[in-house]
Amino acid sequence: MLHLVRHSPHSDSRFASCLRSLGAGQHLVLLEDAVYALLPGTGQAQSLGLLPASVRIHAIESDMLGRGLTLDALPSRIQVIGYEQLVELCVAHEKVISW
Repeated sequence: MLHLVRHSPHSDSRFASCLRSLGAGQHLVLLEDAVYALLPGTGQAQSLGLLPASVRIHAIESDMLGRGLTLDALPSRIQVIGYEQLVELCVAHEKVISW
């Protein structure tokens, strides 16, 4: 299953709800304002680090750069992708949930 989160993790409970629903082997894509969850030292970044290792975490590069986030401080488990790879992930997964 593929989970897409696009809203700021600071605006409402969608980010936390998504993390609670993630299962082993599922994929999470952070796009648009959801990339703010990757800010070092935040509770959201810590929560991402506590997800099971089998959960794949992706972040859209252009959304990160457009919001002033740097790529060099990311944890190694975060895979930076472009919108082309996002489309590939959507096609590869039978179920896609948008938060």
